[in-house]
Amino acid sequence: MASLWTPSSPNETSSSRDNSDVADTGLADIGLPSPHPGITVGPSGRPQLQRNQPQPPPQHQPPPPPAPQQIGSPADSLSLMQLKRIVTDFPRADPTAYAFTYSDTASYEEEVDEWFSYNKAEFLRLRRAHDTFERRWKKFEAKSWSQAERSAKKAFVQRGINGLHATDLPRRCKSLQILLHTVLGVWRESAGNAASLNSAATEKAKDKGEEKLRSAATKSQIEAIKDGILLLTECGGVEPIYDVLKKALDRLWGDEFRDAQIPEDEIPLMQDELDNVTTILYMVIETTRYDTAALQSTCNDLRKLNPSIVDYLVNAVAKLRWDEANELPQTRIFLLFWKSILLVFGDSVDLDEVKIATDEQEHGDGSSEDVITASPLDYNLFRQEIISKYPAYVPPAPMLPLGLDSNSILPPLPNHPTRNNGSNGILPTPASAHSSGASILQQPVHIATPAPSPPPSPAVGGKAGKKQNYQTNQNFPFMYPPLDSTSNSAGGKGVAGLQEQLVGRRWEGSDIPTSILEAGELFAERTRMTRAMRQLWDERERFLKCERGWEGNNDENDDVDEIDLDTILASESAETKVKAEFTDIDYGPRRIDDSNVRTRLDNVETFYRMTLPHLQSLVIVLLKAVLANVTALITQPIHPGLASSFPSETNLRTNGVQAQRRPQESAAAPQASAPFDITDLPIDDLEALRSREITAKAVSGILLTLLKWFKVSHILKFEYLTQLLLDSNYLPLVLKLFAHSEIDKIVDFNSDRLDLSFFHFCNTNSKKSSAGSEMPDSEEDEAAPPPIKLRRNQTESLFEDDRLPALAFQNGQQAARREIPEIDELGYAVTDLPAEPKTDFSWRNFFSSINYLRIMQKICKHKAHRNLLLVQYKSSNILKKALKIPQHELRLYTLKLFKNQVPYCGRKWRQGNMRVITAVYLHCKPELRDDWLAGSDVDAEVEEALPLEQALRALTHWHNVKRYPEAMGADVKLMEEEHDFFMRELERMDLGVEEGLDEMGESRWDGSLSGW
Repeated sequence: MASLWTPSSPNETSSSRDNSDVADTGLADIGLPSPHPGITVGPSGRPQLQRNQPQPPPQHQPPPPPAPQQIGSPADSLSLMQLKRIVTDFPRADPTAYAFTYSDTASYEEEVDEWFSYNKAEFLRLRRAHDTFERRWKKFEAKSWSQAERSAKKAFVQRGINGLHATDLPRRCKSLQILLHTVLGVWRESAGNAASLNSAATEKAKDKGEEKLRSAATKSQIEAIKDGILLLTECGGVEPIYDVLKKALDRLWGDEFRDAQIPEDEIPLMQDELDNVTTILYMVIETTRYDTAALQSTCNDLRKLNPSIVDYLVNAVAKLRWDEANELPQTRIFLLFWKSILLVFGDSVDLDEVKIATDEQEHGDGSSEDVITASPLDYNLFRQEIISKYPAYVPPAPMLPLGLDSNSILPPLPNHPTRNNGSNGILPTPASAHSSGASILQQPVHIATPAPSPPPSPAVGGKAGKKQNYQTNQNFPFMYPPLDSTSNSAGGKGVAGLQEQLVGRRWEGSDIPTSILEAGELFAERTRMTRAMRQLWDERERFLKCERGWEGNNDENDDVDEIDLDTILASESAETKVKAEFTDIDYGPRRIDDSNVRTRLDNVETFYRMTLPHLQSLVIVLLKAVLANVTALITQPIHPGLASSFPSETNLRTNGVQAQRRPQESAAAPQASAPFDITDLPIDDLEALRSREITAKAVSGILLTLLKWFKVSHILKFEYLTQLLLDSNYLPLVLKLFAHSEIDKIVDFNSDRLDLSFFHFCNTNSKKSSAGSEMPDSEEDEAAPPPIKLRRNQTESLFEDDRLPALAFQNGQQAARREIPEIDELGYAVTDLPAEPKTDFSWRNFFSSINYLRIMQKICKHKAHRNLLLVQYKSSNILKKALKIPQHELRLYTLKLFKNQVPYCGRKWRQGNMRVITAVYLHCKPELRDDWLAGSDVDAEVEEALPLEQALRALTHWHNVKRYPEAMGADVKLMEEEHDFFMRELERMDLGVEEGLDEMGESRWDGSLSGW
């Protein structure tokens, strides 16, 4: 018989190396005796090399074929060397082109300035409040306000508070004007001082010599504002102000107001009353939030209001859904609601404290934040893969008792069998068998060694399939010996005996690769149980128990009720009932000693319970504002890319002819091709643009703050709000908003004018000002078009030289374009970045744009169905524009959205967006099981995306109905009957409750008779 081995070659190694593959057969050792020194091994088919003999010279090998030269590499593909070079040369620190710091709100001075509009009616209202205050104060006290005693000031403020209880509308308005001027710091005497402010934004601008400061506020006026709020608190004026607000809004919402004929002279008074009381309350809330330590008494009074100011204002915002006449100041109600949430619930600092106090893990030195972790669900999927490939390996036990075939923490999908196509093992098993991912040793038939799979069958029509380099089934398990020694008697010696003689040792236990053991231990150590995961698991268990009839409110059939323990355990049962009211709130696994943390969690729980029926209306009202902004961008663009927010209802309420004038004014505005200074727009257009931006800021802040606190309180509260946002078309609406606005321009242009701000008005009209007390004339030369500037702060004309106008215009466009900083996907500068960070930018547009992206990320994170919607909407083309802006938070949340979509995008998209994928690797924090680029089983995820979404919605609805039946409008008795397990089983059998057992007995008796 011819030898199977090729002739001896000088390139061959020793026989010991050739026989090393015998150990890979995977057969168990049969228990051969230990080898004796005298035993020799018979010759094998491979010829042996002779020692001490000359070797033949090596044969001349033909030169390797030249590497194919690639002519013109694709622009959007990267080679391995190019990728390494990019990672090496990548800038470690992100370029900083803007002096922007992302926080909950802007500085206190800017937030106060944003409350007051730029129209003439606003300044007249402030002037009327000042005149009323001066006239009443002169009658009350001869000294000036700054020189008077504090007791006199308190008595004067007390008289104003007593006037709030008057039924006469003019008298009540006069009292509000007095309190308004007091809360604003009596700016006639306190403003105008040139003392510096303790504001980071203003001081930074001053140090760099900027011509345009962020705010014109003075330290003396801010201290006077705090003192006025303290006077109001000491006189007990917080609750009366709140009562006036409630009465004013209830009067506007009542049917009597709609039907009654209101005199024309009372309409301005009603509007003035609402504006003044909202301004007072906003100043009290914002100043208290700015300096809580100095105004702790005011903070306590605001949190003790009944009903809570947050609960009342959410109803006020929800009622705007039916306000078709636009009679209420929508922007101001949004701002008031947003700041009240931050005051009652807390800001980001308070949120972090609650997260630490309620976290499942004990925080030590804080080093755990830098550790790459995995969730229990990821570890369960990892165990599935390891067990399927290494059945003899037993990984560490998981944190949650998830099934081996579970790929979600949600309840099992009804009418959705487990995906079983044989991809998880060698032999496909029936769908009813619980063997997915189980050990192959428990299956009746198994093959010991992996065998190559047969080549694919040729396609129909003679077209051959694509040739594969490796046709071995990669899902085939590696059958290492089991842990016990009983398998040594499994059969004959076979090749294992020869292997024993060659190697000289026996199999002892299971030779699992060290890398697999380390992977299992590492994954188990890095698995972290989050608060959201634990809450979702607990609700899942309760849901399954309720579905299976394990628990319920069936106290009537309880055996314990037969024993009369009312007199014995009366006190204990009372204590249990009292405790049950407080155990509904999840305070975390450990005891919380901080009362502030418990109070904040209680406030969130109360807010959710009280406002659950109004959350859908709240979402609709907020998104209607986004829709109005998109409509304004399409129909009435002031300048392409600059109108990035919402229509101003202040101008609609004060100037009725603004809508008719807008086409003519927008025609007189600078053209899109010519760069211009946005502050040169007419006052009405500038105020409309500014009001839209402020409303965008408030809307995004409300949604993001509620999402954060709902997730800390309970994960299903968070999921319910995200479902409402998804059902209200938040994703396409925001994508359309980004598509119709050039984000790189809207963040670079600032629509604030310092000469029209509130603090500048106070400084100009104060006693210390030399400019006099004249009001700024906002109607001067209003009909004339503004001058068109080719670059910002440029007064000289570009056409004064001898160049052609067309060439000069083109050069001006290029010069203006270089002013906007721009980078590419990887962070390299495309244009020249400024030497120092710019301070003249739009903080509001940065804030609202980042919030929109964060809300979108929270809606779509770990949700395959929602990420598929983003892919369907082709959001990648829209979101790419945000990567051009050199701002860390804006780029980070954009890359996170890309990371969610990549598994569901095609290969062609990935080849064309390799720079984006590289940026995701460099910026986004990885996870231990980070298979977002390759994807383990994308087809299965797509198939189960919609059922998982439905299961999550079902669990969320069950949670709301179970815990808040009154808010959900559910009938408790009917719900108990519907969830009765035995009742459902009888209904499935088409039997009644009373006649069920009788009919079953008769049918069995008839059956027995028919059998005889």
